[in-house]
Amino acid sequence: MSHSIEDYEINHGFGSAPIEPQSPTAGKRTRKRWSFHESAKPNLVERPSVASSQGRRRLSDVDGVHKHINSDYISPAQLYSTESGRLFHAGKICIILAGLPGRGKTHLSVSLTRYLRWLGVKTHVFHLGDYRRKNFDADLDQKLFIENNNERLKLIDQCVNDILNFLENDLGQVAIYDAVNPFIKNRVELDAKFKKLNIQTLFIESSVTDDKIILKNMESAAKSSPDYVNWDYDKAYQDYSKRIEGLTPYYQPMGMEDDHNKLSYIKMINFGERIELHNSSYGYLINKVVFFLMNSRIKSGSVFFARCYNNSVDFSDDPPLDEEGKRYARNLSMTLMDYLKSQGKNYFDNSPEQSLHSNNSSSLSLKKQYSVDEKHLPAGADGVDENSFVVWTSVKSRTVETTRFFKDKNIKIRSRIQLSQKNPGIVGSMTEEEIAEKFPTEYEQFLKDPYHHRFSRAESYHDLAIKIEPLILEMERMSGDILIIADETVLKVFYGYLMASSCFDIPSLHFAQDEIIEMKFNAYSNMSKTIGIKDYS
Repeated sequence: MSHSIEDYEINHGFGSAPIEPQSPTAGKRTRKRWSFHESAKPNLVERPSVASSQGRRRLSDVDGVHKHINSDYISPAQLYSTESGRLFHAGKICIILAGLPGRGKTHLSVSLTRYLRWLGVKTHVFHLGDYRRKNFDADLDQKLFIENNNERLKLIDQCVNDILNFLENDLGQVAIYDAVNPFIKNRVELDAKFKKLNIQTLFIESSVTDDKIILKNMESAAKSSPDYVNWDYDKAYQDYSKRIEGLTPYYQPMGMEDDHNKLSYIKMINFGERIELHNSSYGYLINKVVFFLMNSRIKSGSVFFARCYNNSVDFSDDPPLDEEGKRYARNLSMTLMDYLKSQGKNYFDNSPEQSLHSNNSSSLSLKKQYSVDEKHLPAGADGVDENSFVVWTSVKSRTVETTRFFKDKNIKIRSRIQLSQKNPGIVGSMTEEEIAEKFPTEYEQFLKDPYHHRFSRAESYHDLAIKIEPLILEMERMSGDILIIADETVLKVFYGYLMASSCFDIPSLHFAQDEIIEMKFNAYSNMSKTIGIKDYS
């Protein structure tokens, strides 16, 4: 089947191959999918070249970015699908990372995988570290590993074989190979191997000249890397430092004479401070990758989600907060402020002297009048500093008024039209029973696919996903903390992006009114945490 698809795509365009009959077990996935899980796979490395349900679901704290997606997987922001599962305007691509440890390669590979999957590109990240952990002890001497050429190349072959199986047998489109890749010779050999198989290659080297970034990445790795599960932090930090020290003499930077004119590569310096493109004859999909790199930063802050008050308000109504809504705004603000202070954040220390514990209505007034410049900051200007806090709301009165306590503390508030709730259309004021009775056919279609279905004059969750893409890129540019106050329908889609959820899961996610959800960025996978909103009355 795979060779016929390749031939068809070469002649008629990538992504155009017809569907062939599948066995009853086709498309099924297990956890033992790749070589580091001891899964039997055909050896493609040495082969000849072929070139020429409805219901509420509690939020999970498991990031789906490393899950092996099924053949019927549909991405939340996917605009169209093809028989082969690949986009029409791009072929198969292998993105190969290079750089010393502590340079943010894993963070970059995971966040890029998340973004491409969100767009509908069948993408998987392959960490060479997963293969190393399976075959060697966690405290492996990296210097000996580099010098033991046969063992190292054996692991690389396992990883490359899985990449080739993903791109051919699983009909993947983008494979991301996350490894140090220190030697010019090996990089050139990888490039030649993939090109013989009609696979485009793009090298991305993460180079860091700022010692503060390296130290911060080392701290993060010592706390959260799979290499250091159940390790004492100080011992993990020391081991990671020795790893960098041991590998540094062996690393050969991209752009040296031997590979300068042979490889297409991007140098990403200080994680977005500067980007250099070399031999850049790129197509649509790789240009999307470059655009994402230009907007990507290492995150030190969190994204907080909070439901707007009175989530059941009709779409066309825009009432101000009532007394209960003001109490909710106060409790939400104080809970988050206390939480951030407990984390050592000082966003509120230099604010005007004004107590949130006062019930005086004058405490709700905005003391500082924002200037025209502050109201109209250019896109991407917020949150550049890692010690920053920004609140996003929709343009609805009840979400804007919920931020008044943060305004009193001189916190930046940004109202975004993209955060408006999903328009329910003509069924907005109906109960589910009424919808089933008046529109039985549409209701049946809705039950089959609640993510994509639109009732008359309504929006779908998919529409929301397309609408918030500019905000996703803005969020990727930010390093500090963000609070998003919006309707539950919007929070579901944002959460789906950050946790790499399937579009089949998003409609059934549930956000409780009395909880704040913290999304914490991590190099290997994001994490979700629930913070109960306290009653300060």
